[in-house]
Amino acid sequence: MSFADDLLEQAYHLLNKDGNAPKQASLRRAVSTAYYALFHLLIDEAVGKWSVEHQRNALARTFKHGGMAKVCDESVKSFYIARQPPHLGPLKDVAQIFSQLQEKRHTADYDSEKWSKGNAETWIDKADTAFKNWRLVRASPEAQDSLLFLFLPELMPKKKKEPESESS
Repeated sequence: MSFADDLLEQAYHLLNKDGNAPKQASLRRAVSTAYYALFHLLIDEAVGKWSVEHQRNALARTFKHGGMAKVCDESVKSFYIARQPPHLGPLKDVAQIFSQLQEKRHTADYDSEKWSKGNAETWIDKADTAFKNWRLVRASPEAQDSLLFLFLPELMPKKKKEPESESS
């Protein structure tokens, strides 16, 4: 089992460790851990392509949370605007869940918002869905391009402007 899979399993463990009386610390850490599970899944997929194995850890440390979320946000917009084929729906979902889950991780780690077990479970389940969706599309050229853009956001193609309509 990969580190990312271990983290997702740990998120579910934290969610359920206190039974029906979950502690806020457990719920918050569960949501944060679910985000890190998805973060590491995508990084592991990207650096796993690097042929020099002893350099992979150093390469993994170059990925930036904010940059990855920005790429995911832009990807979601471009998938919608370009009306990508249906087989790319799972890839769009992965990008969307990553961005949303990063926001929830910030809330869980830094805000005083109270979490319910159901709310925390929703976000952990979304991370699980992202894992499943990634595995559906991971071999596609578009998914491989997405990994490159997560690593080097400056290579992401700029969104095309929609043509302006002519007025009569």
